[in-house]
Amino acid sequence: MSKNKIIDAAIKLFSEQGYYRTNMDDIAKEANVAKGTLYYHFSGKGELFERIVTDGIQMLMDKIEEVLRQNEDPDWQIRTIVSKHIELFLHYGELVHIISNEITNGIEPDILERIVALKNKYIAFVADVLRYGQADGSLNEMHCELAAAGLIGMIQSASLYVIHHHGKGSVDELHETINAFVLPALLKKT
Repeated sequence: MSKNKIIDAAIKLFSEQGYYRTNMDDIAKEANVAKGTLYYHFSGKGELFERIVTDGIQMLMDKIEEVLRQNEDPDWQIRTIVSKHIELFLHYGELVHIISNEITNGIEPDILERIVALKNKYIAFVADVLRYGQADGSLNEMHCELAAAGLIGMIQSASLYVIHHHGKGSVDELHETINAFVLPALLKKT
């Protein structure tokens, strides 16, 4: 139970203050746990940050992969990727803020390397969906990794805009706007 409190407190503080300005004392105080308890679960701030980011990215991949198994139609899969991303990004706004904004600010090189590798794995996961659509003739020819990175970046930026502007633009508008950009670029005209 205290481990979850620590993680929740760290997410809040990393999101509000950034990685560099957050320290373990702040996290212990926010979680209302003794500093020894904090260090029992995590050897340091870097390990805690890595755990939050890697668990967050893995959760996102798992949830999207689970839904994509329901239908192999590339058009449906792209719409689902957009929809699920938006749903998860809006629900886990603080976590998304950490994942998208803190990748290079003061993080230890070995931790950064592992986080970047997982982010690249996630981009490759979305790129595989695009490749499948190319193989069946539904999608235009493109560099799938670049398209996947662009798609993820667009969804992150637009979702963060909605979060930071206190809901300006509804979730439906967010879906419609992103799909209006993405679908014509990806789908072959029939």
